[in-house]
Amino acid sequence: MTRTGGGAVGRQVAGRTGAAPRAEGTRPARRRGRRGTWALAYAFVAPTVVLTVLFSLVPLAMLLWRSLYSGGVFDFAPRFVGLENYTGMLAEGGGQALGVTGVYTAGFVLLTMGAGLGLGLLLNSGAPGVARVRAPFIIPLVVPVVATALIWANMFAPQFGLVNRLLGALRLPQADFLSSPGLALLAVLTFGAWQFFGQNVILYVAALKSVPRDVLDAAGVDGAGPWRRFRHVQWPMMRRHTLLIWVVTTLTGLQTFTQIYVLTQGGPDGATSTALYYVYNEGFVQFDTGRANAMGVALFLLSLLITIAQLWLVGRADRAR
Repeated sequence: MTRTGGGAVGRQVAGRTGAAPRAEGTRPARRRGRRGTWALAYAFVAPTVVLTVLFSLVPLAMLLWRSLYSGGVFDFAPRFVGLENYTGMLAEGGGQALGVTGVYTAGFVLLTMGAGLGLGLLLNSGAPGVARVRAPFIIPLVVPVVATALIWANMFAPQFGLVNRLLGALRLPQADFLSSPGLALLAVLTFGAWQFFGQNVILYVAALKSVPRDVLDAAGVDGAGPWRRFRHVQWPMMRRHTLLIWVVTTLTGLQTFTQIYVLTQGGPDGATSTALYYVYNEGFVQFDTGRANAMGVALFLLSLLITIAQLWLVGRADRAR
């Protein structure tokens, strides 16, 4: 009995002492498993990080570095000039280009977001025949910008253009839109807004579709008309969508180039020369890469500050909800 009991106790003690090494032995295995999981995660993320560094951070660093040196495209011994490129850029056309960019972007945002919201409400209303007019809003987005810009250039032609013919038919004075400093920017802005507003129509329709139908029906039962339903139900619920549309539209306006290059080439007298067109003209026409890089840095900082402010507003709207 004693031996049997002692053997049982011994087996219990042995079982206990033998279990401890197994528990301790699983810890390195778990650690190796975790390291393997993290290694796999890093392997999936690494290509994106490498591409971001190569095609975003490295060019940005080179842009900042070259903006502090003078020299042309073929100057292999640039000279350090500090902030001279920035002061020269602002004094000789750069300041005007930034001002034109601000005016163009403000008008671009107002026109495209206003038209997008209005037409989005119309398409979402379910009125008879509305579904048939959706395609024309998509066409400007799929047709190449250069092709449509050439069409609009012919429309704005001083003698045989469609716009002047319509003005003549209405007994209104005709004008040379693309050669007048006061009208050229308006003409380019009109074309740019027409080219892009279809995207905002799509985004606003999607935002309106996200509003629950039962909430709108409940507001209608309470006696709310279309305007009150929009003001007190739809607009508050799509505020975040509107802020995101604002961010995308603003960045698009700041980066406008093709429309200006085809229609006016920055003229007349720099009236339509935006910041991005100034970069092209200084870098590839005048071969002054220092000032071109300085404007590139200024445009980058301007876009960054505006985007941060807008995203802060988006986050604030989310917290308010």
